[in-house]
Amino acid sequence: MTSASGHAGPPHGEEAVTTPAPAPGPFRRLLVPVDFSPPSEAAWAVARRLAGAVRAEVLLLHVTVEAPLYAEGPFTGARARDFYAAARAWAEKTLEQWAAAARAEGHAVRTLVRTGAPHREILAVAGEAGIDLIVIGTHGRGGLERALIGSVA
Repeated sequence: MTSASGHAGPPHGEEAVTTPAPAPGPFRRLLVPVDFSPPSEAAWAVARRLAGAVRAEVLLLHVTVEAPLYAEGPFTGARARDFYAAARAWAEKTLEQWAAAARAEGHAVRTLVRTGAPHREILAVAGEAGIDLIVIGTHGRGGLERALIGSVA
């Protein structure tokens, strides 16, 4: 795999996704990329129901953006890195809370936080982990709004 920085393998400080033995059924591994928005919470709920129905393992993923390398304005490089590190720590904690609640319901759930461009990291993780289905929320933008703002979904 080539990371967003152009290096082979996962981004610096991150491990490649290891894949345990698959569950039986049409969808053995589900990937649920979340940004903690209401649409991603809805996708997470759908993924839990589907995983329960087909006894699939779920990989709950959040992708953070890379800290900018410049140091202009009120955010110096060090302050920006601290901000992004705090955001990553919050994402890891929140993902683990979501996963713990799902595990209490009997689901097999793993969590992962990656850094990079969300669309690239989602596809990279899907390939690395042998994902059968990606369950992702969308904000439902259309027309001009979608053209101007875009969508990862």
